[in-house]
Amino acid sequence: MQIRSIILYSKSGEKRVLDFRLGDLNIVTGTSQTGKSALLDIVDYCLGRDKATLPISPIFSTVAWYAVILQLPDTRILAARPAPRPGAKSVTNAMLEVGNDLGIPELSDLRINTDSAQLRQQIGRRIGIGDTRSEPAPGTLLSPLSANLGHAVLLCLQNQDEVASKRSLFHRQNESGIPESLKATIPYFLGAVPEDQAALQQQLLQAKRALRRTENDFKAAQEANQGVESRLQSLLAEARVHGLLADDSIGSSDRAAVIEALQQASSFRPTPLDADEEQRRQELLLTEESAALRRQLRSLAEERQLLNDLETQAAGYSGAVARGMSRLSALNLVPDGFPGEHSCPLCGNELAEPDPTVADMHTTLTDLRGQLDSVQTVQPRREQALREIELHATRLREQLRGLEGALSIIAEQRSQQAGLLGQAESQAYTRGRISAVLSQINTTTDGGHLQRLESDVAVAQQLVQGLEEQLDTETIDDKLTHGLSYISGKMTSHARALKLEHGDRLVRLDIKKLTVVADTLEGVTELLRIGSGKNHVGYHLVAHLALHQYFVANSRPVPRFLMLDQPTQPYYPSDMAKQRGRLEDLALDEDRTTVTRLFKLMHQVVNELAPDFQMIVSDHADLPHDWYQASVRYNWRNGERLIPPTWLEEQPTP
Repeated sequence: MQIRSIILYSKSGEKRVLDFRLGDLNIVTGTSQTGKSALLDIVDYCLGRDKATLPISPIFSTVAWYAVILQLPDTRILAARPAPRPGAKSVTNAMLEVGNDLGIPELSDLRINTDSAQLRQQIGRRIGIGDTRSEPAPGTLLSPLSANLGHAVLLCLQNQDEVASKRSLFHRQNESGIPESLKATIPYFLGAVPEDQAALQQQLLQAKRALRRTENDFKAAQEANQGVESRLQSLLAEARVHGLLADDSIGSSDRAAVIEALQQASSFRPTPLDADEEQRRQELLLTEESAALRRQLRSLAEERQLLNDLETQAAGYSGAVARGMSRLSALNLVPDGFPGEHSCPLCGNELAEPDPTVADMHTTLTDLRGQLDSVQTVQPRREQALREIELHATRLREQLRGLEGALSIIAEQRSQQAGLLGQAESQAYTRGRISAVLSQINTTTDGGHLQRLESDVAVAQQLVQGLEEQLDTETIDDKLTHGLSYISGKMTSHARALKLEHGDRLVRLDIKKLTVVADTLEGVTELLRIGSGKNHVGYHLVAHLALHQYFVANSRPVPRFLMLDQPTQPYYPSDMAKQRGRLEDLALDEDRTTVTRLFKLMHQVVNELAPDFQMIVSDHADLPHDWYQASVRYNWRNGERLIPPTWLEEQPTP
């Protein structure tokens, strides 16, 4: 799959079409801010990236849709995406169309008919990416990962922030989750992982589960077949203890007789216990009567307490009255023949004025005597009432004791019934154990059954072994090592051609760390520790060219293009040098030679792989060599740029 065209649609319906040569080196050169770097972002976006990374500027705000036409050996694919709305951070809408003679559609023909995920899946299938889901290692929290077009595109793009980086080698490697995706999918793209890995892994998982079940059945059958006699005798004794068997004459050596007896015991059914409804009704009535008697006793106790309280109060009152009468009698102030208030109480003579005090004292004494007589009159009746209450309480207590005795008898009967129920539960438990053991003996004592289980285990083991061989880690590692060795040879050759630092040593790709390493005299040196941005650019180019040489040679399902943005940026430090892009603008002769070598290597590799590999390079460089100028597809200088300035003038008024 290569890029045939990149198309931009203005909101007014204008089209900007960039055509690229297939199987060739396509150079887009020009000054800064002409839109060269946006080409890579447009391709990344049209191939399914959700995050919007396209430039935000007035000129780009005129774009309504972005599209690419991809060329496959037997067909063409149009992948188009609507421009992100202002403020949008991601877009999932997309359009996908396939056709042998597919042309460039008009803006009015563009429509949303899929999403980014389906777009990646459909294009990935057409270039040969199969069901490659890889299961994570046991114990990890990672989810299964399926290789798709998005993972393949990571190996085909290098923007200007990445091509000269010493910390990351691949596109978007610094983003969260991307390193893990690269490590999981690169072995597949190198051909070390089987095409049908997901299906094989699922088959292996099911085969292992079937093997465990068969092994468990076989082991259970072997264990059940061992010590059968001892288990039978144990069950026979247990059946007798719980009353399931009454015959003690069964011989312990007669296995058939023991099994027959146990079968009878397992079918034993105890006599059901009928519930005594009359007993339960009687118990309920006795309980209610007992409660009523207790309530009556509490009422009598309250009445007795009330009478006792009244007696205590009467005794206190009588004592007070007696003390008052005693004081009046002791003073002898009021004799029994007292003539009245007109006579002197001492001498009996007539008083000139009547003395009411004496009369009052006499009246008081009379009242006290009357009250004392009243209290003494009531006391016999109160004592009679107390005696009646006590007699009644005694009768109630006798009745309550009778009721409690009857309830105790009923409780004892219930306890006996509970014991019978417990025995029935024990019998049921024993019958269950006997049935379980007899069912195992009926199968495991059959020698043919054991042989069949053993044969099933052998077949399941062979199936698991065969699948494991196809997914053998060592086999995958061997294939991966072979592929990396090929890539290492190409990288070393390219590094020497570019005369990179440590390029005279073995240079290789470390996919575990996702970087380039060189075997030096001091040991293994990673790209991070190799100085100079010029070396970083060189090693990025070396690694990606070697990868695509391997992809083409082994027909791997990776797009057949590589896009580089500003690979010569370390060599053109000044704005003037970037605008002109000429070799004479470089200060050092060594830099001029190195820049020429970079493009010469690109040109050489593309020609070697033609027509199966395409490169699109956006750069400031404008070299004078004939082979270079023949590769220049667009030169955006003197007002030429990606988006025509007239689009701003033609933009519809909101």
